[in-house]
Amino acid sequence: MAILSISNKLNAQIASLANRISVFVQPEIDAFIQQDKHFLLIYQSAEKILGNNCFVCIRNIGFNRNKAILEAFIKLFGRFYGVVEYTGIKVDCVYTGCNYNSLTLHNDDAIDLNNPKYTFIQVLSEDPNGSAFGWNGVVRIDDVFEYLSLHDKDLLDELFSHRFPMLSYGISAYSGSCEEIVLQEPIFTYHNDKLKVRFDLSRIKHFYFKKEIKMSDEEKLILDKFLSICQQLRKHYYLCSGDILIVDNHRTLHDREETTIELDEDGSLISREIFVSFAYEKG
Repeated sequence: MAILSISNKLNAQIASLANRISVFVQPEIDAFIQQDKHFLLIYQSAEKILGNNCFVCIRNIGFNRNKAILEAFIKLFGRFYGVVEYTGIKVDCVYTGCNYNSLTLHNDDAIDLNNPKYTFIQVLSEDPNGSAFGWNGVVRIDDVFEYLSLHDKDLLDELFSHRFPMLSYGISAYSGSCEEIVLQEPIFTYHNDKLKVRFDLSRIKHFYFKKEIKMSDEEKLILDKFLSICQQLRKHYYLCSGDILIVDNHRTLHDREETTIELDEDGSLISREIFVSFAYEKG
């Protein structure tokens, strides 16, 4: 399994360092982590696993609920996205990330032609009703390609040739723009001689809904077959508090199973909470 578990000794070192540098300003934290042997040891191991496996779960890393430390750690992997986003689960969620219902396999920012290379998810607090809820799933697109090469070459051809439209108002909930964006690209392409996937069912459905167009039965069948095979090959992980899931956003799809909400006497909601951010390719 693609799990990188940090030893208690290394965890203690990271926790001590994180506590010491948390009073620094962001550029100072960045500079420290970029040269610290303990953080670099974790980064180098995680990067190797990412190169071979396209995703990795880091357990027992030694810091949590610290945006500045997480941001500096992300910057080791590539050009920083610009923000570490906080997401909790809400009753009246206006975008998919804070919804308690399950999230379908997707890329992050799939509507963006130059979407980030890596996605980082750190769990701040777990689901209030325990480990039966909120599991994260990942499917490597190379596994899907290999399966279809043997079992359904016609579907594979469709994934390379058919252009499904996606629609969004702004790239993400945090982009600061509500401008309509429409992108029509194949689900499978090649980038730098490697297979690349671009898929977000919610944005595909949003296009047909907003444009008042009926999706053809042929298109529905392509999507249904594709997602069914992805589900067969999907691996799922329960992320404990502090765990960080890193996925190659160009070579995997990821999802999240349904979560729950606990209501407190003061009306506040207790839920699974996460930090999410991204990194673009180096250079």
